Amino acid sequence: MLPVSSHGLTLRLSVVIPTFNRGEQLQACLRALAEGFPADAEVIVVSDGGDKAAFPDLSRFEERLNLTVIHAEHGGPAHARNLGLERVKSPVIVFLDDDCLPQAGWLERIAARVALDPPLAVGGKTINGLPDNVYATAAQLVLDLMERDWRQRNYDPLFYPSNNMAFPTEALRHVGGFNSAFRTAEDREVCRRWAQAGYRLAKAPDAVLAHAPQLNLARYWRQFVAYGEGAAKFHGLSGKEWRKESLAFHLRVPALAAAEFAQQKLKRRMALSALLLVWEVANLMGFLKGKWKPNANHWVNPKFSGSRT
Repeated sequence: MLPVSSHGLTLRLSVVIPTFNRGEQLQACLRALAEGFPADAEVIVVSDGGDKAAFPDLSRFEERLNLTVIHAEHGGPAHARNLGLERVKSPVIVFLDDDCLPQAGWLERIAARVALDPPLAVGGKTINGLPDNVYATAAQLVLDLMERDWRQRNYDPLFYPSNNMAFPTEALRHVGGFNSAFRTAEDREVCRRWAQAGYRLAKAPDAVLAHAPQLNLARYWRQFVAYGEGAAKFHGLSGKEWRKESLAFHLRVPALAAAEFAQQKLKRRMALSALLLVWEVANLMGFLKGKWKPNANHWVNPKFSGSRT
């Protein structure tokens, strides 16, 4: 795919940001993204069925970010990302969430690692943007423990979170984009199809993004129940035996977390330990809920065709 001219420029990068009723966080995300934003890039914000009356005025970003805003019916983040994927005008597509703050050089560094042929997708490094929020800290720790486990066992990366990923545009379209049946775990699912197509994943550790989710105990619980539901759907589409490996990971969690806990004071360590337990329970509850939900495992994606597993 050749870059397409827009406003007299040849576009090299497209950033897609799904958003849902988080106007202040979206504006903070765009302000951070605007710092050093390249002229040969564009941003597509997809409002996923949010309140139009409350949607912020983004006109000040239009020229600086070559910004397009799409208002769509609510279909979930995977659906919103596919709407962005349909509209991009460049060979590299980068996904970012509205509660994330790109750090200096993030966009250039993550996009620089993407390869068009053979296709190589890239995940950046995500850090906790709210270190004083123990729930945000625990949520980031869960993802860090997964990646730490892969490294210790010399596994290739199984997936990277879709709030900090970049793909060759045409290759992502070829595998079918995101599966819109997924409201969570859509990143795990698309990365599995990516690997099954013979394509590779790589890490860009210098492409740093700060994730700043506004979590409290109730939101933390609901988030991991939803992740458990997504995991049930994800494993339900798999023909491979996964239970033994999944159980082994959860049994390794205390050892994996030991290095992190060693850096914390006792009170913080106890709070994080309790929240890891809450994660385990919420994840299990969501998994059981998702496992027994009728018609849970199917493909929904009218926009693209490709490998569907």
